[in-house]
Parts: sequence; structure tokens; C-alpha cells
Amino acid sequence: MTQDSNAAVRQRRSRKAAPGGATKPEGQWHHGDLRASLIAWGLHLLDTEGIPAMSMRTAAKLAGVSPGAPSHHFHDRNGLLAAIAAQAFRELKDFKSTRAARLPNATPADRLRGLLVGYAEFAQAYPARFHLMFGPTIERRNEYPELIEAAGNSFSRVRHAVEACLAGRTPAHLSEDKLAFAVWIAAHGLATLTASNERVTTISAEPLDVDQMAEVVAEFCLQALRACSEAAR
Repeated sequence: MTQDSNAAVRQRRSRKAAPGGATKPEGQWHHGDLRASLIAWGLHLLDTEGIPAMSMRTAAKLAGVSPGAPSHHFHDRNGLLAAIAAQAFRELKDFKSTRAARLPNATPADRLRGLLVGYAEFAQAYPARFHLMFGPTIERRNEYPELIEAAGNSFSRVRHAVEACLAGRTPAHLSEDKLAFAVWIAAHGLATLTASNERVTTISAEPLDVDQMAEVVAEFCLQALRACSEAAR
């Protein structure tokens, strides 16, 4: 058995759930999957130790390869972080869809509400991923097409949900894209709050949980969209 095979076996045997809901990757990667393996272990490092712990050397060690192996796929740490963030955006899109599917989805308003709840819950479950995706750690973001595409695809779900709520009726001075961006800003503010584990007590004697805060934000956005739709008639 080769050294790489031994490493994979050790990783499979040590697989366990990590704090915060993170799970160690299986570890059974072939050389052709090294890029995916490094990204998976990078996500695990973010979930368990935070952004400062993320390095190419540490990811290589966890993946069971030499310290120089990541350079075949990533120019530097910034490139690896950009790829990790792109994967996190793809997982956010799936997370929102999965969460929305568990909620009532008979109407466009239901579906938008589900997406907003999913966004906030993702930020709460994976705060380090969320901060990497939207924070200043990654430099020169516009140099990474994969990251740009993944972020855009994630936002597209919100835009489509907003378009469904508007049903083709928007005021002359506001486009669907602008309204979708406004809804995203509200959702992002809620997600940032939950990622920081802040408690909101100003509008309630008891701290609001994620679902309750998401309901407040969703209702605000839906009322605003209804008003815009009515004004366009």
C-alpha cells in the first residue's frame, strides 16, 4: 500500500463530526481529485479553526500530500481561499434551496421567505465561511472567475424569487434587479447579525431566534414588494 493510500485510510478512520456542524471530508481522494480535496479540507479548517488557521501547508497535510502539491492547483493562499469561497457560495445556494423546500412553498411569497430563512441559518451554522465569502480576506476577487460565477448564481435565486413576487409589475424608476438587490441587502444584514451571534432585544422583551428575525425581515421585504407592484398598476 502506498503512502498516499495509508494517509487516506487514516483519514477515513478518523472521520468525525466537528464543532458547529462541520464534518471531516472522507479523505478517499485520488490524485485527480486533489483540488477538490484541498477545498474540502479548507472548508473543514474554516469551520473548526477559523480563517487565520487556513493555509496551503495545513490543507496539504490534512489531504495527505506534500506541502508543495497545492501549488499545482493554486498559485497562492489567496487563490485557495477564493476557490473555497466559491464552493461555499455553491453550498449556500443548495442550503437555501433545501431549507426553502421544508417550508410552505405554495406562493412566491412563501418561496422568498424560505430563501431568507435559509440565508440566515447558513450564516449561523457556518460563520467562518460566511465571513470569508463576504469579508475582506480574499484580495483581488475580480481575478477569480469561479468565485464571481458562484456568487452570481447564489444571488440569482433571490432575484428569481423577487421577480416571481412582482409578477412583472415594477415602478418605472425601479428595475427588478434593483429591487432584488434591496431584498438581498436586507437578507445580508440579517445573515451578518446571525453569523456574529448577536441578540436583538429592542423590539421584543425576549431575544428573537433566527426564524423569528427572518420572519420580520421577510415580511418587511414582501410588504415593500407588494407596494411596488401595486404602484406599477
